[in-house]
Amino acid sequence: MRSLDHDSLLTLARKAHAAAGDADTTRLAEDLGTFVHALAHHLDHELPTLSRLPPAEARLVRRGQARVSAAARALLHDAAGGCTGPGRRCAARAEELVALLSLQARDERLILHGAASGTSPRRWSR
Repeated sequence: MRSLDHDSLLTLARKAHAAAGDADTTRLAEDLGTFVHALAHHLDHELPTLSRLPPAEARLVRRGQARVSAAARALLHDAAGGCTGPGRRCAARAEELVALLSLQARDERLILHGAASGTSPRRWSR
């Protein structure tokens, strides 16, 4: 399987978000399963690049990756339970997943672009 780029991962996450918004747990589970598989492959593909980053930037990227992975696992867990619980939990978790992935994609573009160009990327804390 070819590793998907951030925009393609965002498309998959948005499909899961749409399914969660429609309360379609079957479609949500399918879309989320595809996303989780693609995310795992994407993260594996990024490992060599992370090993070449300065430690601070690598930690920032890894923390963001962990947040995205945790949000996907939480949504997968809720979807497996039929999205029962208070309010629209799956929709809220899916929205969080899209937001976290959007931030992660931006952060990685800034960090990796800075590393590739030899310039120091913008600093921010998380």
